[in-house]
Amino acid sequence: MKEIKTDIVIVGGGLTGLLTACALSSLELRILLIDAGAIFSDSNKKDFRTTAIAEGSKLFFEELGIWKNFYKHCEKIKTIKVFDRNISRKINFTNPKNIGNLGYVVKNTKIKNELIKALKLKKNLKILQNTPLEKIETNQDNTSVFSGNNKIVAKLLISADGKNSFVRTTVGTPTFKKKYSHSAFVTNFSHKKNHNNIAYEIFLNTGPLALLPMKSLNNSTYNTSLIWSNPSNFSKNLSKTNLTLRKKILEEKIYRYTGEIINFFDTKVFDLSAHINTKFYDKRLIYVGDSAHSLHPIAGQGWNLGVRDVKNLLETISNAKRSGLDLGIEFVCKSYHNLSHHQAYSLYQITDKLNSIFLNESIKMNLVRKSGFFFINKTKKIKNEITKYAMGV
Repeated sequence: MKEIKTDIVIVGGGLTGLLTACALSSLELRILLIDAGAIFSDSNKKDFRTTAIAEGSKLFFEELGIWKNFYKHCEKIKTIKVFDRNISRKINFTNPKNIGNLGYVVKNTKIKNELIKALKLKKNLKILQNTPLEKIETNQDNTSVFSGNNKIVAKLLISADGKNSFVRTTVGTPTFKKKYSHSAFVTNFSHKKNHNNIAYEIFLNTGPLALLPMKSLNNSTYNTSLIWSNPSNFSKNLSKTNLTLRKKILEEKIYRYTGEIINFFDTKVFDLSAHINTKFYDKRLIYVGDSAHSLHPIAGQGWNLGVRDVKNLLETISNAKRSGLDLGIEFVCKSYHNLSHHQAYSLYQITDKLNSIFLNESIKMNLVRKSGFFFINKTKKIKNEITKYAMGV
């Protein structure tokens, strides 16, 4: 068996794993990234999903020196308009400082490709792809992961292997889980009306519908990403309808915002669920991103919460290295947990409760939402605080 020694081993070559490798490689530590799939494969081109990057995440990417690589692929979000059932109940969010933007929309594939380009320049990073994990062993001094003929020995293991984490299952870290009866219908499409860099969140009685402005490929049409939560049967049936009927159904909801739909690029349905680990660490192990938590997409904060994990991880490991500490000891791992867990748990609860509130059709809850929307939209201080929280600043 071939033994490979490294300081940190990262499991998972998705967006969070790649970002983690990029951030930690700046610390002059030996980093090894391992993934069961083909990280460098062109198959990721089939992933049409988009990500809304918050301003706080953008500032972190600037610190890492990679924002300039992302920015050319992004469409800015200058305004977010939120409606409850109809346009008379509204909240308009803009950057309270009147500078910068609320966020940026970019395709996942663009983020992944730019991260891979950056990682290929790192001399202290090694990547093993098509290398599925088989076993994890941890002792007082090291953690070891096994795959085929490889035994990788490290001081610290970072789990970035997604919602269905092999690492979490193997180690047995407990989680809280919630499965929703709704699914998200997701599609990217071109349309005639200029989106003017406005994102929309429309709370319908069946579930929230979000519209995110995307970068256009030409000057004659505009592109938008739509995420619509509905009871699972409706979402799945909508994805199977012919394009003419699908266009008609969607234009009934969004025509005033997008104008006529010209062409659908991609369509997919995702079942909705959420989870959070009871703790974000174990013996010589730290969880980041979806291996630690996943949220209802109602606030579009899932990716940005993972970015905050990576930022907190970088701060934790930097402090440990500077102090000459063993990177995998409980004090270091728990320090990361203390930075990340509370905020993740709060967002897990907030998104879950918001979903329940906006699906509730009772007269009492309808009155509460109406009063709340009016009060927030008229109260600049509260609106600004909500905006800054969503921006991650």
